[in-house]
Amino acid sequence: MIEQLVARAFAMRDYAHLKHWATKSYSEHKALGKFYEGLIDKVDGIIEAYQGVFGLIGKVELAVFPQGDIAEQIDGELKWLEENREKLANGSTLIENLLDDLMQLYASTRYKLVNLS
Repeated sequence: MIEQLVARAFAMRDYAHLKHWATKSYSEHKALGKFYEGLIDKVDGIIEAYQGVFGLIGKVELAVFPQGDIAEQIDGELKWLEENREKLANGSTLIENLLDDLMQLYASTRYKLVNLS
């Protein structure tokens, strides 16, 4: 399950970076820049902590996101994280807290894209 998080986050990072370059909105450009830069740092922290608790993760099969509205994609990923939080954390409150921090990045970016762009 944790491997799915990595695959989805890497795909989302790439998609957000492409949208960051393509937008004509300064506020969207800034929001997406902070998002894709912060996303990998947060996932890296989750995976390093996860491996410290449970051992090395398995093979990551990279994912590709469909084209579409970036705010909707971010919202969908936030919902996926919420639905899978307990499975991803595997009983570790430490991992749950790190996942909450990741979800905060998704939620605040969605807010900026929907309400400030």
